Amino acid sequence: MKKSLSKAVLAMMIAVAPLAAGDYTFNSHSLFAIEGGMADSEMESDAVGTVGLKIGAQTDSYRVFLSARHFLIDDVSHLNTYGGELQYMFNFSEPVNFFLGVNGGNADFKRSVGTSSESSLYYGADAGFNIHATELIDLEIGARYMELQEEALLDNKIVSAYASVIFKWKMD
Repeated sequence: MKKSLSKAVLAMMIAVAPLAAGDYTFNSHSLFAIEGGMADSEMESDAVGTVGLKIGAQTDSYRVFLSARHFLIDDVSHLNTYGGELQYMFNFSEPVNFFLGVNGGNADFKRSVGTSSESSLYYGADAGFNIHATELIDLEIGARYMELQEEALLDNKIVSAYASVIFKWKMD
């Protein structure tokens, strides 16, 4: 577990390193996003729904979010994740950009009502497209892979496809 977590931390540090090289506040925005999607795990044979909220900030090439998600699974009391994402945006056109990122955090899982909660650290990757609908609203379509550290939870992995509406504004 330490080795896996060390690799995730190292990957995040490498991704963030260019931020120290220059003025990363140029053209920065604050972000708030509402997310919905479908997830698949080894635990459920059917896809499960997800809803989430994200707050963050972005520059021309980087974006960071703090996030909370709830997974709608019939056979369990709840599954929630709390974490963050760091993404690099490839700006190949004016109305759309592509992003790759890393994610990590904590998953809180309760099998049924009356049982105690279990938790696990998770880490993973995400990729997708960010469509600039207006100057203040982006639409994001992406895929996310999350690997949980505790094997008892969901057989270790969750794969999801999602869409987000992102509201952005400049703060002084």
